[in-house]
Amino acid sequence: QSTFALRDESTNERMEVPWSLLDLIRYEYEKEKIKAAMEVDTTNDDELPPVHRDTSFIGEQDIQVPANPFLTKAQVTELHASIKAAQERWGISYKDAAHQLYLQKMAQVQAEMAEVERLGAMMARCHRLINETIRRHSGRAGST
Repeated sequence: QSTFALRDESTNERMEVPWSLLDLIRYEYEKEKIKAAMEVDTTNDDELPPVHRDTSFIGEQDIQVPANPFLTKAQVTELHASIKAAQERWGISYKDAAHQLYLQKMAQVQAEMAEVERLGAMMARCHRLINETIRRHSGRAGST
């Protein structure tokens, strides 16, 4: 069987989920559990004063986060929960988990940038083809 059933507790709706997503679901569950245990109030996130330094304390670690604009409390909470969940999932140090998540995000960004370049090249070819077609047809219209 390639799927398993999950029930949404809020709507009591049954969902079929591929087994290949089970690991991701467990990770997201652990991350949300960690965030809930942190009990951080992010309701007035926009009102937080920016931290004027190049690093942010996340959990018990001083992590360099080159963010501009600076991270909000909600973003720091999300980042910390992701790192803690990865740390527990892989059984590695906080620093190594942060590094692994950073490398994953960088690989994702690089793949997205490569896709943007491919789409740009495809659009340039389409524009060239359209312009050539217009030129050919406008030349025929003038010769009749």
